[in-house]
Amino acid sequence: MAGDLFSSFLKRRLHLPPSSRATGLDQIPESLFPLLACHWMLALTVVDIAVGVALFFIGELVVSRVLYKFRARRHPY
Repeated sequence: MAGDLFSSFLKRRLHLPPSSRATGLDQIPESLFPLLACHWMLALTVVDIAVGVALFFIGELVVSRVLYKFRARRHPY
């Protein structure tokens, strides 16, 4: 939730409308913050964290478009 709060805070500061698209800003903090918070417990390396963020980023974009095609989302993002 910290990543989502952070990205929402930045989007408001950038004067972006609610629910607007901000590729990268919407995905990276949501995956990076939890991975950083758990890196000691899970013994994650920098590479592990980078791969996790990249997989989340790509996965979120793909899943969002699929859900949009099935009319489960209003926007493809």
